[in-house]
Amino acid sequence: MKIRLANLQDANAIADIASALGYQNDDSKDLAKLRLERLLLSNNDKVWVAEFNGQLIGWLHAQHAFRAASTDFIEILGLSVAGQARLKGAGRALVEKAKEWALNEKITLRVRTNDARDGAKNFYTTLGFTIAKTQSVFQIENKEVS
Repeated sequence: MKIRLANLQDANAIADIASALGYQNDDSKDLAKLRLERLLLSNNDKVWVAEFNGQLIGWLHAQHAFRAASTDFIEILGLSVAGQARLKGAGRALVEKAKEWALNEKITLRVRTNDARDGAKNFYTTLGFTIAKTQSVFQIENKEVS
């Protein structure tokens, strides 16, 4: 298995893996590429992919978060591994890249997961994460914004 930084050619595979896990992906392939391009140009974001035998099997997006009133941290904003590749170490290897980044920056690594995702909670606990807090997420839907 190979872990590397993503490139624009990975956009469709990233979107396909995410949608297979239930993330809504009604976007065109062009929009997936534009989103990834924006992240790749950012100094605060990193996207790694896992490849096995030349096929992309997983991805992780992390961001160096800056806050006005609290300490910086790195946060895993997305992690998906293709169904056929689960429990083979890809997710762990991707998280290790985010851990390395946080260690190099000398800051905390965080991740949030939906409370209903017991598998994700168990996965992160196994990797040494502990629950720091619980919270609610509020949003206002704007159908005009993509």
